[in-house]
Order: sequence, then C-alpha cells, then structure tokens
Amino acid sequence: MKKNLLKCVFFTMLSLTLFSCSDDDKDNVIPFDFDISNTGLYVLNSGSKGANISATLIYFDANKNNSQSVKDVFKNQNGIELGYGGQDMVVYGSKMYITVTQSNCIYVTDKKGKLLKYSDGSAAVIKPLNSSNQPQQPRSAIAHSGNVYVSTYDGDILRIDTTSMIIDKQVATGGTYPEEVTIVNNKLYTVISDYMGKGTGKNVSVINLASFTKESDIPVVVNPTKIASDKNGNIYVISSGNYTDIPSALQKIAAGTSTSTTLGTDVATNMEVAGDKLLLMKEVYDFETKKSTTALSYYDIKTNKIVDKSFVEEGKADLSNTYNITVDPATNNIYLATSDYKNEGSMHIFDGYGKYIQSFKTGGINPMGAYFVTGTK
Repeated sequence: MKKNLLKCVFFTMLSLTLFSCSDDDKDNVIPFDFDISNTGLYVLNSGSKGANISATLIYFDANKNNSQSVKDVFKNQNGIELGYGGQDMVVYGSKMYITVTQSNCIYVTDKKGKLLKYSDGSAAVIKPLNSSNQPQQPRSAIAHSGNVYVSTYDGDILRIDTTSMIIDKQVATGGTYPEEVTIVNNKLYTVISDYMGKGTGKNVSVINLASFTKESDIPVVVNPTKIASDKNGNIYVISSGNYTDIPSALQKIAAGTSTSTTLGTDVATNMEVAGDKLLLMKEVYDFETKKSTTALSYYDIKTNKIVDKSFVEEGKADLSNTYNITVDPATNNIYLATSDYKNEGSMHIFDGYGKYIQSFKTGGINPMGAYFVTGTK
C-alpha cells in the first residue's frame, strides 16, 4: 500500500475506536439502513470546538412525502463523531468526501455516509501532514476528472485519487490559508486569505491541473475568502478587506484574463452562481445588539449590474442569520442556511424563481451548505 505517500497518515479502525461513542449514545442511534434517492441531499454542520459540539451530517429528501431528516448519519453509520470544524464535502461518483478542519480529517464514505475501507481493512480516513508532521487542516473540496482536490490551511492543494482513495500528489499555492476553490478550463483557482497573517493575502493562486503545478497569481483586494465561476468561465471573488480602511469587495476575473475588476464594495460576504445570476448575501453583525442581519441581492451576469433586490420572496422564513447559499443545479432550487453560531441551524428552500417551498432543521449548528446526492456541490 502507498498510504504513507507524502507523509499522509491514515487511521485504522482500531485507532478510530479512540473517538467512538460512549454507551450513553446508544439510545440516540436511529434505525439503519435508510433510503436515499436522486432528490436527496446532505447538510454538513460545522459544530464548535469551543462549545465541545461535534460536526454532524444529516440527510433530507425534500420530495419525499412527509419528509423528515435523518440525523447524525455519520455517527450512526460508523460509531464515531465527525470531529470539530466540519468545513466542506463533495459527492462524486459512488463516494462522498468530507473535510473536517480542526480535527484534520478527510473522510471517504459511500453515499449513505458509511466509511469505506482500504484493501487492508482500515477505514478511509485521511489525516494529511506536512513535511514537519504538522496537521495541514483540510478546507474546501472539489471534484474533477477522476480526482478530488482539497485546499489546506497549510497552503497546499491536495489531490486525492478517487480509485485508491489516497493523496497521490500535492502542490504549494505559495501562500497560507487558501480557502474556497473553483475549476475553469482544467485550471484550479483558490483564494489566498493568509488568515493567520490577519488577512493579508492578496492573490488568487492558479494551479494547472494537467501538470499539477502552480502557474500564476492573480492580484485581488486584500483577504479574499470566497470564489465561484459561471458557465462562461468568468470567475468571481469576494475579499473581506482589512475591516478598517479597506472595504470588502466583489471582483470579477473575466474569462481568459488574469486581472480582476471590482464590481462593488461592501455588497457581499458570500455568493453562489445560479444560471445568469450571481446570488449575493451580505452578513452584518451588530456588536451592540450582538445580532446579525442579512441583505440579499444579485449580480446580473448578462447586464453586468448589481441589482439591489432580494432574489427570494421575503417574509416567508426568518433569513436574518443567513449563513450561506447553495443552488441545486438539477432543479435550480435555492437553499439558504441560517445559523446564530450557537443554536440548531435551519435550511430554507426556495424555487428558482424565489418562491418559498419549505424549511427544515439541520440537526446541528453552523450548517455549511446543501450537498446533493446527484453529485454536484
């Protein structure tokens, strides 16, 4: 086996039992096996290390009669917690890949959340380490052409071969704390936030996937944290600024170019592409009232204008603590996750025209998004 390649350590089932549930958890085990369908989705809840709350995974099917979520899927399937800092996941082929930052884990499961195994019987849990044997802390994940790519706080992009389920190569971005990733024309783009340097990163790093080498950097406004791309190959970046004299900025890297232009300032903290719209949300925290409010708007890709109007009908659900946006490419339904960082989150579903459909609880705190069984983030 090549499980030690690039100094990545893979836990065996024996070592995983160190994190298994206590006897007190047995009463909470739900009946398994459960049914999944092409209309189903998962929600990954981040959890909180400070509050000693583990990340959790739930399953939900909005099209099922009397639909109810199946909670604690990972824990009930495997007898262990996900850990702290659930960040991202991707469904690709018959497998799911779940990144948990603070616990430094990438879990590889089947589509029902059951950990897969290597040929020696050990569980497919990847704990990536750098050359100094320090945790690399996996962040965002994306699948492309037989591989899954994962950014790490350590500054590398990892490539996981989906057949062997091991990291077969990694490349340095040239910065620290890369966050989200997107792929356009066989190139991977990731934002370099340099979070521990107090958000001093100023680049989008470009990785050529054919050679799996760093190709270039594209300058952007300081502290970029979000990135997305549309069907035309345009790339969008949200930079948070420095929280004092440099405001946040929504930027565009036009298809085929290597420069960014600012579309607007202080307009968005998160985004998601939906057809010819770039859906925008702006989270505003009031330090006096200790409450968050959210403003929704969108960028019209065809007219190249920001429209200061909500993309969903208002008054149907409490969207004051909107945390992120996900769009189902199969149905165009819009999923808005809400969280106050301490109580169970909610997911609110709207159709592609913004009409309210329904809401459900996410079974944990800080829902990171909806991840569809059909395999698209």
